Amino acid sequence: MFRLTLLWHRLRAQMWWRPTLWSVFAVFAALIAAVANYYVPDSAVPDIERSTLQGLLTIIASSMLAVSTFSLSILVGAFTSASTSATPRATRLVMADDRAQSAIASFIAAFIYAIIALCALGVGYYGPAGRFVLLAGTICVLIYIIVSLLRWIQTLSSIGRLSTTIATVEAAAVTSLQAYRRDPLLGAMPAPAQTVHGVPLHLSQTGYLQHLDMGRLNEAAKKAKATLHIVVRPGAMLHPARVVAVWSQPPALSVDEQRKLEAAFVIGAERSFEQDPRFGVIVMAEIGQRALSAAVNDPGTAIGVISALARILIDTAVAPEDEASAKPGRFTHLTLVELDEADLIRDTFDPLSRDGASLIEIGVRTQKALGAVSLGTKGRLAEAARRQAWRSYERSKVALTFEEDRLVLEALAREAAGDAASVTTTSAAELNTQR
Repeated sequence: MFRLTLLWHRLRAQMWWRPTLWSVFAVFAALIAAVANYYVPDSAVPDIERSTLQGLLTIIASSMLAVSTFSLSILVGAFTSASTSATPRATRLVMADDRAQSAIASFIAAFIYAIIALCALGVGYYGPAGRFVLLAGTICVLIYIIVSLLRWIQTLSSIGRLSTTIATVEAAAVTSLQAYRRDPLLGAMPAPAQTVHGVPLHLSQTGYLQHLDMGRLNEAAKKAKATLHIVVRPGAMLHPARVVAVWSQPPALSVDEQRKLEAAFVIGAERSFEQDPRFGVIVMAEIGQRALSAAVNDPGTAIGVISALARILIDTAVAPEDEASAKPGRFTHLTLVELDEADLIRDTFDPLSRDGASLIEIGVRTQKALGAVSLGTKGRLAEAARRQAWRSYERSKVALTFEEDRLVLEALAREAAGDAASVTTTSAAELNTQR
């Protein structure tokens, strides 16, 4: 079931999938009209001339071919724009846009519908009743094409724009973090507090861990009559020398079962959003870093990204009570290490504060955002926000040349960092003493 769900999500993200599916339906819709020849008397419907249908279908076929070609060229430009103005990691999300896929699928399906209907009409496939049903179906297709064109015009006004790409990445990050809040351990039991000693498990592949098939892993551990302690989370970079899990005792698995066990760790060349809550906020931060580069020099976009990051972290800090997972792990033979939520801060605000250290507006927005995160969240996430606030100030203090800017930023940093300001300062003083 996990594999089928994963395959379905991957197919939905592919540009060719929806046009292919709709094209098959278009062929079926064009040919099914002939069924009326057997169930509807010819005298019960008006006799539609073939030339009328041929003219109408020819117009649809020729116009939809041009519209499809034009729309695909626009999409290629939108993908290029998302890659260059935002980050290449956002291109997959733009490609998976439902509005764009539906529009392209509609135009291609209408073209195929017209071509198939023309061919069938030419060989006399339809009788009088079939031609009448074909006319009714063609009118419905025309109405749907008009609606699709109007929706496509609205889509063209936003797709590929930087603001739309940021909103798309934000939605993906929120979805991923909400899924994490509902099930932080993916159904496994919490990892033991002590270091686990046992039989290490290695994989033969190299790449990013994209998904964990927890059901298959639990079944394998159940057959082995052992507990499998998984020590990596989706998003980790794996290689044959890295330990991904530890068996509580030597497993008695056949070669085929071991192969199935390894297949439960889905590895790919890139990270994915579904089970990796860090990836969404990392991609968001990359957009801000590009905006702060010397080639782009767009602090306004970086400020918008910082605000979006704060919104993501605060709004997803706690799962709703009706969705929060209060039950013990479903997979009793598995344990999984917890996510270090401080990474959500370090992966995002640290590179942004580094690249924007010399800009007072970036420093001010960073301090206000981190202050909001520290107040709007709890636990390690709030503590990491306070520490990062002071760390960001330390970076800016070195880069800023105007003393008044440093004083303004220090006041904001002390307010956002709270007790972490003195802790970080003490640690820095101790480090200088050691040097």
